[in-house]
Order: sequence, then structure tokens, then C-alpha cells
Amino acid sequence: MSRSLAGGERKVLHVNTRSLVEALTYAIVLPLGLAWSGHSFAQSSSSQTDTELSKESLNPVSRQITLPLRYEAELENGVDDQAKQTIEIDNAIVPFQLNDDWALITRTKLPLIVQPPKKKGEEWTTGLGNGYTTFFFSPTRGNGFYWGAGPLLYFPTATNSALGVNRWGSGVSAAFIKKDQSPWVIGAVVNNIWSFGGEGGDRTNQFLLNPFVSYHFGSGWAVGSSLNITANWIASGEKWTVPLGGGFSKTLHAGKQAIKFSFDAYYNAVRPKSDKDTVVLQSTLTFLFPR
Repeated sequence: MSRSLAGGERKVLHVNTRSLVEALTYAIVLPLGLAWSGHSFAQSSSSQTDTELSKESLNPVSRQITLPLRYEAELENGVDDQAKQTIEIDNAIVPFQLNDDWALITRTKLPLIVQPPKKKGEEWTTGLGNGYTTFFFSPTRGNGFYWGAGPLLYFPTATNSALGVNRWGSGVSAAFIKKDQSPWVIGAVVNNIWSFGGEGGDRTNQFLLNPFVSYHFGSGWAVGSSLNITANWIASGEKWTVPLGGGFSKTLHAGKQAIKFSFDAYYNAVRPKSDKDTVVLQSTLTFLFPR
């Protein structure tokens, strides 16, 4: 694989394609395979409207399987203001009913990153970043308000030190959502990840606060904002990244398959480097499997 750089020079990217394919395969197939025993993937007989499916797709402790695939471009990231690009499984949900009162909700995130050089003369870097799975324990009954809390497991899936750390990690996470008959949906996810073990000095101690709000017009159309506010506690300089922005989405059926398209744009109003990573563009395709 190769990529053109400024000035026409070509740099060769050495990518372990087999490792990337295997990791992505495990990340998708394993959770869906585990879910097979408790859930039917037949695009079924769900009586939910497109708007109801759109609202439920935002639920971090949903009882339906969702598979979001996201393309993200972080503008002005590299030495010549090239864009960092990410294709990721963005918090795919697989729920498990434990008993009449509780469910276990798993949410898995795994990014494939194409990162521009940070200094003149360096090469582009392509590979997996660190992924993680969150395990929310959530009560099965709610009256428009739903919540979950539990541990998360951080994977040493980064294929290059520029893309992540070669360490396992863990942390805690909590989520809530207010969703009823009104057109408004509001909620938040919060977690902190600490890495442990491994070699070298690179570690992870990162905080995430993801508040989200959306308004649903009907017929599957919605507008909203989902802010990934982060803090790198061990960074030597500025620690916080705070974006502002939002986007729109449309939920529909392709045959019997429910899908959701969304596009979002964010401006990092607070960021570690004032002249870099100013704008983030996101395009997401989500496959929905209602019960």
C-alpha cells in the first residue's frame, strides 16, 4: 500500500494486512456469534417505526443489537495539514438478558487508523488503534429513563506505537438516557481508562465524557449533537479536548434491514495544540437489529 505525500514523493506503508483482517474479523464476528444464542438476526417482525428505531439507536444500554461503522476525518492533523482518517466499529452493542431484572450490555469500539506524518521526512502510519469493550449491567425495567454501569476492558490491538500503546487496560463506565414519547432524547456516557503491564513508558490514563442530545422530527429524520469530551491526564501540556458541533441523521429500511445514516461535523474549541485537529467530520452507517 502506498500514499502520495506533498511534493509528489511516495512513501511505502508496511501494513500487516493479515493481522488487520483477523482483528477486524474477531471484533465483528465474535460478538455477533455470541449473541446468536440469545437473539434472532432475522430482520423481523419488529413493529417499531423508523423514528422509534432512530431514538433507540442512541441508547447506550439498548436491548437491540446495533453495528455502527464510522468514517472519521480529523483535519489539519499532519505536518502539512493532512487529515488523519479513521474507519471504526463505533460502539457496537450486543445485549444479553441475565434474568428478569438485569441485562448485560456490551459495547465494543475498534479503530483502523491512517495517520499522516507529524514531522518532515516521516512516513504515513496505517494500522489498528487500541479498542475496548464496555460491560454495562442495566436494569431491564425503566419508565423513560434507562441506565447502566460496569467495567471496561482495553485491548492492546494497536499495531504501531504511533497509533496506541501495547498494553492491556481497564476502567469503569456509566451511562444513562432519557427517552420517552417526546421528540427529545438526552443522555451521556462517562468512563476512564487506565493501562497496565507491558513494556516501555507509554501508558493510558484517559477520561471520556460523551453527552448527547437529539430532536426527532418523524419519518426517521433527526438532528443532534454527541460531544466526545476527553482529558489525557498524563499529557505533559494541555490535557483537554472539547468539541462543539452536531449533525443530522436518517433512519430507514432497505428491504427488511433497518439502517441509519448520519453525518456530523465538530470544531475542537479546546485542544492540546491550538493549530492542529481543529475540525472533525464523521459519516456513520449503522445496522439495526430490533427484537
